[in-house]
Amino acid sequence: MRLFFYISLAVFFCACSNSKARAVAEADSIKNPVKADTAGEIPATEADTMTVSFAFMGDIMMGTTFPDSIHGTHLPADGGRHLFDDARTVTERVDVAGGNLEGSFLDGPGRRRPMRNPKTYYVFRMPTAYVDNLVDAGFDFMGIANNHINDFGQPGRLSTMATLRKAGIPAVGLKGSCETAVITRKGLRIGVTQFGHGGNNLDVTSLAELRRVVKELKQECDLVVVSFHGGAEGAAYLHVAGKPETYVGERRGNVREFARAAIDAGADIVFGHGPHVPRAAELYKDHIIFYSLGNFCTPYRMGLTGVSGYAPLAEVRVDRSGKFVDGKIHSLLQQRGRGPRFDKNNSAAKLIKKLSKEDFPESPLKIADDGTLSR
Repeated sequence: MRLFFYISLAVFFCACSNSKARAVAEADSIKNPVKADTAGEIPATEADTMTVSFAFMGDIMMGTTFPDSIHGTHLPADGGRHLFDDARTVTERVDVAGGNLEGSFLDGPGRRRPMRNPKTYYVFRMPTAYVDNLVDAGFDFMGIANNHINDFGQPGRLSTMATLRKAGIPAVGLKGSCETAVITRKGLRIGVTQFGHGGNNLDVTSLAELRRVVKELKQECDLVVVSFHGGAEGAAYLHVAGKPETYVGERRGNVREFARAAIDAGADIVFGHGPHVPRAAELYKDHIIFYSLGNFCTPYRMGLTGVSGYAPLAEVRVDRSGKFVDGKIHSLLQQRGRGPRFDKNNSAAKLIKKLSKEDFPESPLKIADDGTLSR
């Protein structure tokens, strides 16, 4: 009965998907500006009407009800209502904001994936009510193509899609069900998608699948954003390898080849996550690529020390043809139980600047110490 319930919910809330498995969000509204964050914002220009602004983040896992603990649940205070207090000053003012949902929205036990090594066993199950935190922060789409969307099997996947859809936030990245979404802003149709590794996801190791999805979006959209969950994990993997990466026996993709192939196929912006640490950025054929935005809001059950606690928020403006105009890497630091908070030392931006110079010295992208992006 429980499985039937989740299937019914998913069918109802994903009813807008067509044969290309696309959820469509047609809200042609421009968000109201809010005050600048403490790290500053991109200066307004007279050409703002000719540009589209985006905010991108890495992994978001707002707390988990698994495993049960004698010390209490791994959930933030007040239902997580204040997790995005700093970030919302950016996410609410841009035209489109999105990130990677690392885990399932699921109430009840569900059926978790088999435990292989208890010491490295992490599964994430967020209360469905926590979707309101994403709504309140101004998120416009969430990628769910990652290894943790399968933590509670099909019930977890179906509940996650239904929960996001009911909240008006398209989910993207699951093969054959919610592969892509289209969001309308400033009269432009913006297609979004996400690739990952593991079953049920659009495959980050398949360039053929990438080209198919981008081609389908490009045929009907003015701009295309590709997100990906790929690359090995941890501080030992800060650099973009430029070759296929594996981790715990899983094929995690050649992320440089993938990102550039996405641009070659017609994508306008590419942003990644998955290594749980920031990686380099580059301009490739006038288009911006972020190779990993690391963790963003993971207040429990993930490492928050050192570079693993860096939480970059990438704000980008592109022109109406999709070419990079300018941007800013806002540096935040994660705090256990509280979420990301602005970092006056700009640690994330400085790290991404350093890695970008080392990994892509030929790129025309300029990153200032305060995170300002220019060419």
